[in-house]
Amino acid sequence: MGNLVGHAAPGSFFLLFGLWWTIKYSVMWASRMGDGKTRSAQKVSFRSGPLRFIQRVPVEGLCKMVFGIGGLINELIAAHWTLVEPETGKFHILGNWHHVTMYLFFALNGFCDILIAVKVPVPVGLDYVTLSLAVAVEGLLFFYHLHGRGNLDVHVHQLLLLAVLPCVAVIGLEAWKPDTLLLPMVRTAFTLLQGTWFWQVGFILYPPYPGHDWDLVSQENITFATIAFCLHIIGILIFMSAVYAVVYHVYQIKGKQRGAEMELGPLSSDILQDQSDSDLDQ
Repeated sequence: MGNLVGHAAPGSFFLLFGLWWTIKYSVMWASRMGDGKTRSAQKVSFRSGPLRFIQRVPVEGLCKMVFGIGGLINELIAAHWTLVEPETGKFHILGNWHHVTMYLFFALNGFCDILIAVKVPVPVGLDYVTLSLAVAVEGLLFFYHLHGRGNLDVHVHQLLLLAVLPCVAVIGLEAWKPDTLLLPMVRTAFTLLQGTWFWQVGFILYPPYPGHDWDLVSQENITFATIAFCLHIIGILIFMSAVYAVVYHVYQIKGKQRGAEMELGPLSSDILQDQSDSDLDQ
């Protein structure tokens, strides 16, 4: 992960799931608000279209496994598939093995998602527990991933922990209270924050354009990084609000169309009946 691509890959992983969850839970929330009923994040079903297909197929679990195993293999290749150098007996590029461990736990969570989707009798809440564990392992690895680094490098990774730790707590609460949509939306926000901040860290530590390197010991750069982190939070909240507003607006339009069709149904039947009566009179 010691380059821009190495930070962009996990960032894209979190952004992908954050975007999907934003749309998914916005649809669920709009459905609940439109029906005037309380629905859980797990019980809302889609009647037709691609969302119904996605609900039946364990897409989330499959994507987690694909991304997890893909990232794991990529890090193993970068580490030359070697944990201990046979010549010296010393560990070999342990930073990459940190990332291997992180990807492994997310792949494990994906595997558990698939088990639940195919109706394997597993403990209730296993998906939440393994996801919380995966994010906790991510935070633990990054906490001990900062030794000997520059001040700015340490600071941007510490800011990342501020997105990871609340995510762990929220997912844990979801395991105890799955009948709410607020907690999944909070989890989505912190997931998006991890994604955007991974990209930001990559651009700060490994700028793609030569001659634009950041001073890793500058206090001004550390202060700006903190401001940038807060701006990421605001941007994510605006983005999620905009997505929900669009989804809710579309849902309301479709609801009105369905209502109009239901009102026209009896009316058209009466018209046909009147027409048939007039034909008989003639």
